[in-house]
Amino acid sequence: MPPHAVRSYSPNGESLMPVEPVPAATVILLRDGSVSPEVLMTERHSRSAFLPDMYVFPGGRVEDQDHALADHITGVTPADATRLVAHVPPRTAQAFFVAAIRETFEEAGILLARRRGTGGLLGADEVEEIAPYRLQLQAGRTRFREIVERFDLELAADRLAVHAHWITPEKSPKRFDTVFFTALAPDDQTASHDGVETTDHIWIRPEDALEQMHGGMRRIIFPTAVNLETLCRFGSAAEALAESRRRPVVPVLPTVIEREGKRVVVIPEDAGYRITESLPEKP
Repeated sequence: MPPHAVRSYSPNGESLMPVEPVPAATVILLRDGSVSPEVLMTERHSRSAFLPDMYVFPGGRVEDQDHALADHITGVTPADATRLVAHVPPRTAQAFFVAAIRETFEEAGILLARRRGTGGLLGADEVEEIAPYRLQLQAGRTRFREIVERFDLELAADRLAVHAHWITPEKSPKRFDTVFFTALAPDDQTASHDGVETTDHIWIRPEDALEQMHGGMRRIIFPTAVNLETLCRFGSAAEALAESRRRPVVPVLPTVIEREGKRVVVIPEDAGYRITESLPEKP
């Protein structure tokens, strides 16, 4: 919430004014599996203050440093970013791309970047050279800009497709304004969880992730689940990415209702999803 804003409260302490959502970015990494496309999911630490034990896509909040790195992205001009991320302020559009690349490196060890002036993405040996700075970045002992400048990198924003835009329900105490991106995982890089925010990672078919969620084997929140569903039934990762680029993106603001004493998350029927409400939660 902006520093000048004032929040009102009801007599029981419930906020009467929605919390200002924090800008955030998340990336659905795709690769070809033995049967059909797979996505990378990480398991959040059980002691995490946000979504403990949940299987999620790599991602996190847009930070101030991300705005300062807009001049280091390639393939997406300010005008492109404003068009692709049409529902955020133009001055912040490129920062979502930077945050997506930074968070994917922090949480999954995949760096969507190239040496300045070269065409291909970084290879395994180059990422291994940069890898020691990953934990320093998470611990706040270095900044992403220092890594980018030290290794003369360009951030490959052109590899990202805007897939969806979700905003946390207004009554939630912690809210995010999240852009979902998709990207093909580089062939010559290996994903790894960080052991700090994430304690496991898995490449999995979206169909299998949803089946395991329904079977109680993995905990997956509703926005993640319905975006997984949009990536089912494709023959290759390239096909899934192409369809992602064609998707009309509108901001989705879910509402939470009670039905027979149980909470249900509901999204508009014209939001572009086959599934428009969550399974009932326990009261």
